Formats: sequence, C-alpha cells, structure tokens
Amino acid sequence: MTVITIAKTEWPVFFSRLRVAVHGKKMTIEIVGASLGDQILVKSSPLEGATYEPRNDTLEISIAAMTHVVEKPEQISVQIDHGEIIAIEVAEPGDRRQILTFA
Repeated sequence: MTVITIAKTEWPVFFSRLRVAVHGKKMTIEIVGASLGDQILVKSSPLEGATYEPRNDTLEISIAAMTHVVEKPEQISVQIDHGEIIAIEVAEPGDRRQILTFA
C-alpha cells in the first residue's frame, strides 16, 4: 500500500479522472475533527463526479442527488493498493479532514 500527496497544481486533472478510476466502487465520506468528532456524511454511494475549482479553491464531489463542497482544501493524500485508489484524505483548515473510501 502506498500513500501519495497530490500537488495542488495537479488537483483539477486528478479529480476530473477520479470517476473513471473508481468506476463500479461505492464511496463513503467520513468527516473527522476534534471539535466535530467522526461523522459519516455519505455511506455506500457511487461517485458521479468530482471537480476542483482553483478559482474558488473548492472541491466539489457529486454523489447521487447531492453535491458535497469542501472549501479551501489544504492537502490531498491518496492511498493506493495494487494500483487502485482505495482512499483519499482531504485536509481542511484547522483540524478537519474528510476521508473518502472506495470499496
């Protein structure tokens, strides 16, 4: 298993290709933070699309009938196992992180 950090300049391309890379997998989004605790936002839903908008500094994740927006992400780390993306961690300002897992 490998964890890589994606350079911010590569985020638009990475997220535009994510849907194809995780096709057929279900995604879970967990929000983690000391002030918030651990909360499951989305459980077992297919990814419909993901976009990083540099002009607004937002990451938009589309699942079923909703779009989840992460404002001002600071770092994106990707966990890869046998060439497949199994998790993405999005670090936000402060102590919050969002963890997207694919199975």
